[in-house]
Amino acid sequence: MNLLVDPLIRVETSEGMTEMSLPALLESLGQDRVERLPGLQLHQEDPFHVFLTSLATAILARDNKSDPVQTEGYWLEGLRKLASSAGDDAWTLVVDDLSRPAFMQPPLPAKDHEKLSLTAATPDALDVLQTAKNHDVKAARAIRPHADNWIYALVSLQTMSGFLGRGNYGISKMNSGFGNRSIVELVRSTRPGRRWQDAVVRLLPHRESLLNDVYGYRSDGLVLVWVEPWDGSTSLRLSNLDPVYIEICRRIRLRGRGGTISHADAVPAQTERIAAKELKGVVGDAWLPVDLGDRDTAEPKALTVSPQGLTPDLLRRIVFEDRLRLSALQKPLGDWNEALTLRVSVLVRGQGTTDGFHVRHIAIPPKVRMRLFGPPERRDPLARLSQEGISYAGRMLSGVLRPAAFTLIQGAPGVIKYDRDSAQAWWRRFATRFESLWSERYFPWLWSVEEPIDQDAALLQWA
Repeated sequence: MNLLVDPLIRVETSEGMTEMSLPALLESLGQDRVERLPGLQLHQEDPFHVFLTSLATAILARDNKSDPVQTEGYWLEGLRKLASSAGDDAWTLVVDDLSRPAFMQPPLPAKDHEKLSLTAATPDALDVLQTAKNHDVKAARAIRPHADNWIYALVSLQTMSGFLGRGNYGISKMNSGFGNRSIVELVRSTRPGRRWQDAVVRLLPHRESLLNDVYGYRSDGLVLVWVEPWDGSTSLRLSNLDPVYIEICRRIRLRGRGGTISHADAVPAQTERIAAKELKGVVGDAWLPVDLGDRDTAEPKALTVSPQGLTPDLLRRIVFEDRLRLSALQKPLGDWNEALTLRVSVLVRGQGTTDGFHVRHIAIPPKVRMRLFGPPERRDPLARLSQEGISYAGRMLSGVLRPAAFTLIQGAPGVIKYDRDSAQAWWRRFATRFESLWSERYFPWLWSVEEPIDQDAALLQWA
């Protein structure tokens, strides 16, 4: 089960269903032949896209190339070079010799081999999702999984996980173990190949800029973090790594025989794999906005989405780069003239729970593109209007709908009592419905306002 030579990934192309190796998939993405990857679940789509983009960027950068349209043979050679002395073991799902790496699985010292214990019998049980109850996603349902189910689960777990109890530490690309990693990207096409090509082209100069930043990254640094032995008590510094490193955070090993995977074992770690806790997730991740806080003295940290999810105000902040620092992947290239879409996804986590997977697509028409990404004199009036629009919705919620709803719920009392639990439960239903309705209309309203902006007229229309 070697990703470099075996067709382990199911792919739907314009010619129909087929199965591909990883190098063949990269070639097909470059040719824009990929319609979809049937084995991917919704919450795995962006992590796997980031994984594929980072791989291609590292290979092209080392070869002084910038064109992501390459042959299967080119990608095969490049992936083997990234693995270096780890060889094809680094791309093989099950490697019985635990002192050698396997795909997204680090080599373990001999003293830990006997400590391995069962952590998951199915790929969905291994995945980053923590399903305390069987609701939208059923726990351990993949009874006869395909090999690509294990591939996607490994990538999701190792590149998106936070802290999950002692011995299970999170990734470096989030603010604290209880944070989350947003994937924010401006795209001009949602087709997998077109999106991947555009991301690679923009990630290459971003990587170059990180080499000249304060992080200490090396142009020949480690890309595949899992090829290095991990005893569970030592961490890698950023100065050991390439700017587009693909990390792991758990000491996992897949087990199986006869070409099938039976289960996954794990052994705890005593510390994080990447020593960057003091940076609060600000490690140059091109998909993750940096939160600059509300004060000039605030310390930058990776954006953490609250349990409320992708609220209109948070999306507005991302769109207008309000108290956030964005990267090249959240901005268009100069020759982009098409309609754009800002794609935002995040898996919000609690303490041992999944508090919701959220994904939003914000359509940006061509006529709005120059206003958003053009000079400040065109952008700033729209940004101010966007803030007032949020403020109006908040005033309508608290000043109009809330007293009206509580009056209805309590049967028009002489004095409204806002602290009653039964009334609060009903009120949350009203409030959620209200926000859902105005959220859908917020950005279309904002984009419909003509220049020069008459703020009073626009806000009257919004009210």
